[in-house]
Amino acid sequence: MKNIFRKAQSAGAPIDPTTGVHPIRALQISSMIDIAIETWRLHDRLKKLQIAAGREDPSIAFSVDKIQHVLKDIGIETRDYTGQPYSEGMSLDVLTFDYPIGEKPAQRIVQETISPAVLFDGKLEKMAQVIVGKVGDVTDGKKHN
Repeated sequence: MKNIFRKAQSAGAPIDPTTGVHPIRALQISSMIDIAIETWRLHDRLKKLQIAAGREDPSIAFSVDKIQHVLKDIGIETRDYTGQPYSEGMSLDVLTFDYPIGEKPAQRIVQETISPAVLFDGKLEKMAQVIVGKVGDVTDGKKHN
């Protein structure tokens, strides 16, 4: 497991006056990946709830955006592939192809991202889990929930 922060020399280590950084205990990258994924899911579910309710709550959206911004500041980013063209060889975990078995559509698209890709300092740490369909198919958003 990778640590993304250096372990403090002692529990009461002072703030470094040159950087203004207080050393913290080591955190496992897997924990940060889990936080990033759950924040992405929270954001996605919040959007769906607000659409269903017919109104937005900017303060909740701001809070989720703030969490994602803090994660990005420490090098953790999520990537959603929904709506993007799909081709063989992409670093995606395809859970299912949403078209008849044996059919080979010329153009395919990521219909839904079930779990986003997570990058740490630009390097892929966890592949996105997606559902792929053919271009032009209309997907019911509730179909795969």
